[in-house]
Parts: sequence; structure tokens; C-alpha cells
Amino acid sequence: MSLLNKNTFFVKEHVGYFKAANAYDVLDPATGQIIGTVRETIPNFFIKFLKFTRMKTSLPFTVDIFDDDGKKLMTLKRGFTLFRSSVNVLGANDQKLGRYQQRLLSLGGKFEIHDSTDQPIAMLQGDWKGWNFTFKDKQGRELAKVTKKWAGLGKELFTSADNYAVDVNPQVTEQGLKMLVLSAAFCVDMVLKEGGR
Repeated sequence: MSLLNKNTFFVKEHVGYFKAANAYDVLDPATGQIIGTVRETIPNFFIKFLKFTRMKTSLPFTVDIFDDDGKKLMTLKRGFTLFRSSVNVLGANDQKLGRYQQRLLSLGGKFEIHDSTDQPIAMLQGDWKGWNFTFKDKQGRELAKVTKKWAGLGKELFTSADNYAVDVNPQVTEQGLKMLVLSAAFCVDMVLKEGGR
């Protein structure tokens, strides 16, 4: 079954003590079955080296999302950044689906979501702790929730692995929008959590 046919996902980041590239499994919470995988690609040794420095929050990234058959569904890409991240969401054939634009000075983290024509269509807003995010359209309707799930004290203290639950409103049926919603957990983790912000 395609990842995009589901409305509830559990995103589990692979544990790594000294990892440069991020990797995740996307699970069906009802069965625990892996229904997708996510892999970060690091283009060269220089970027890989910088991932272990304070500069990692400014580095570019490319994250590919695959279904359970290994077919690429979409890619998230960010270039070098200083203050505000802009993350492009691309379809399987590299067509632009939309973009996440980070907002500055927001308690808990905030992104404005743009469609393929670069028009703002939604907002992803974190709570004051930055653990729970709500994806709302311009009319204020909730399209999805992204919630951080705790892995246990040992993993939380000694690794950078984060887990998220993603609940999509069943009324979200348009595939492009659903892909933008699904990419929210990875955008939150790569932009906000990897930098410890």
C-alpha cells in the first residue's frame, strides 16, 4: 500500500551516536509495519565533515522519501542558510510541489508553506515547547498534526534520534497537499531539531 494512502504515520529516526546522514523509517502505527523509508544524501566529504561542527544548522541537505517498494515519492532540498531555512519539496520527477519558509522569532518554530506557484497556502506552527506542530490552511482549518514522541531517557540524552507521529486530516485528499503535509515531520527534524533549536 502506498505511503500516500495513509492518514497516520509514525516516523522513527535511526539512532546514531556519530552519524552524519539522517535516516528514518515510516511505520504504520496500527501494525508497526514499515511503509516508507527516508534517507539523507550527503554530496561530499567536506559537507560530511561540517555536519560534526556547529555549522551543521546552516548546511544544505537533500532528503529522499521512498515508499515500501523503494519507489521515490519526493525530495526535500535546502541550500546553505544563515537565519531562515527555505526547504523545497519536490515530487518524484523533481517537479516543485511547494516550499517551507521558516519564520524568525517564533516560539516553538514556525513555517509558512507555499504551493508549487509559490503562493502561501498554510502554516506549520509549533507549541511553546517545539514538540507539537499544527499544520493549518489559510482559513485556520487543521490539516495535520506532527507530535514528537519520546524514545526513552537514554536515547533522548545520548543520541539525536527523534520520533514523530503524523496525523493527517482525512479530508486532505489532494496528492500534492498530502505530500507537503507528510514532509512536515522531516522538515521539523532537519531544520529545528538537528540544530538543537
